[in-house]
Amino acid sequence: MREWEPSSPFEEGLGSAFAAGDLALCLGMLRSAEFALPIGPAASAGQVPVAWPTVPGEDRTWIAAYTSEPAMRSGVGAVLEHRIVSMAELAAGWPDLRWGLAVNPGLPVSFLLEPGTVARLAVPSLAQDLLAEPGSGIPVVQKLLRPADLYAFLADGVSRVSGYCHHALDVAHIATPTVLADALGHTEQEGVVTEEGSVNILRWRVAGPHLYRTPYGGTDEETMAAVAGWVIEEPPFVGMGLVPNVDQLIREYKVDGVGLPHGAEIRELTASGVERRRAVYDGDLERWMLVQVLPYGEAAGDGAGAYAQGGPV
Repeated sequence: MREWEPSSPFEEGLGSAFAAGDLALCLGMLRSAEFALPIGPAASAGQVPVAWPTVPGEDRTWIAAYTSEPAMRSGVGAVLEHRIVSMAELAAGWPDLRWGLAVNPGLPVSFLLEPGTVARLAVPSLAQDLLAEPGSGIPVVQKLLRPADLYAFLADGVSRVSGYCHHALDVAHIATPTVLADALGHTEQEGVVTEEGSVNILRWRVAGPHLYRTPYGGTDEETMAAVAGWVIEEPPFVGMGLVPNVDQLIREYKVDGVGLPHGAEIRELTASGVERRRAVYDGDLERWMLVQVLPYGEAAGDGAGAYAQGGPV
């Protein structure tokens, strides 16, 4: 153990919780912490790519992360460059699902977190999010639609959804169809981006958050077991609850035949970055209703015409 003194109120609180044996409080604090990851001299000089700092263990490799730069310097015993990452950023770029996270290795206040713990701290379930922030409102999720999906909803009247969807809040800043499809890893799916350069989005408010399961898992039995997960998917599946994109933090969920609530919408995001509502689901009538765009002058609009609900599809 190297000599070390807390350098912030956060580290003081973490040390107190650690001394009291309050693991739940420690994990709750680490969930929202930022970590310093050391960078070697060669990587800092640009001579080699930046690599994950690791320490070997008896049963697994551990990624070394510190709760502050002073803690890192005490733990490493040398002056090194570093990068700052959050728990979610760690999960998004996790190099191997069999690796664990060593927080402050070599210091008096340290933790060894298995990959499943890292995943659940980085990406809680929707139900846990609501418990943590009860005033945050009803979550909104969405799903990009292929032509066959669009036909099933608008022509066949399908009102249930299965597969993967993502948290709408996490992509609210993306207003370009191709960028959105790329962020979600859907660029290669035929028809997701139309010939006109737009995407069709199914968007709805969550009812029954326990039905929206966070897809912890892996690409085989071994990696699924490593994170104590329940899903096996082909690469580039991440298995940590995020879409497979190290440059974006987008939470995803897996659903199985979930009924869409009244007011669910199908929207088109055009190549010019404009969203147009195409259809709305009427839960009372149990059918999709087309949305028409009224010409200028027929209703008050905001410069792009006004929307009026049309008849059933």
